[in-house]
Amino acid sequence: MMKKLYKATMYRMMMSTGVRVSVMLTYVAAVLYYVLAWMVTDGKIDAAYAESITGLGDSMILWFFGSLIVGVLVGGDFENKTIHASLHYGRGKVIINYMLVFATLMFVLLVPYTIGSVYLITSGTDMRQAGGTVMSIYMENVLSYTTHVSVVKIIFSYLAGLLVYIGQIAICIPVALKCRKTVVVTAFGFLFGMLTAMVATLAQSIKTVGNIYQFTPYDYGISKIGCLASGYDIISGIVVSIVFAMICTVGGWLLFRRADVK
Repeated sequence: MMKKLYKATMYRMMMSTGVRVSVMLTYVAAVLYYVLAWMVTDGKIDAAYAESITGLGDSMILWFFGSLIVGVLVGGDFENKTIHASLHYGRGKVIINYMLVFATLMFVLLVPYTIGSVYLITSGTDMRQAGGTVMSIYMENVLSYTTHVSVVKIIFSYLAGLLVYIGQIAICIPVALKCRKTVVVTAFGFLFGMLTAMVATLAQSIKTVGNIYQFTPYDYGISKIGCLASGYDIISGIVVSIVFAMICTVGGWLLFRRADVK
């Protein structure tokens, strides 16, 4: 039953103009980022601009378009009245389905940053000189220390990175179920992403904030879940992200009531 709902929702997402535009612009942003990164390291652009191009990197772009996709995924169901048919499967399954479709699309958004990083790094480009982003630094560590890191650890650390992104942006799902407006969800996700970055700075200087923050996916940067991190940190990143996504799923279930569907 869940499989049919998942396939139907994925088809709706593939046909959605908002999702197609989000994926297309993410891929364009990734290409631009890697072209500019190569130009910086090759001396064609002043190194002073390196930090500026990181705005096209995966951390910024995935927060924006990931939030937009959540808005389209949830809001579209209510706007097109397809939610009525979905509710036949039950409230809980509908929300779990949203999370699974969202996770799938997040992987799709991460693909160009993975491929771009591998291509440039194997071509001899030092991504750190170009203001490396999460995925480029991760892949540089993988490709530079392959002989010292097991394949299993590389796979698990990549999975941890994907799940951290999913866990971070999953907060948009209960928000989307409450407001059901794509614009509001996108704005919330983007602003919330910037807020978490500021809180991360506070967490480093205020112990109480740091103690709370470590139990959220917002605390798991590449230093904690990259292939050079300890196995404990990688597994912690996976567990914390999954648990946080589950909490967001439950939060969505509590906020979403059949009586609200018109």
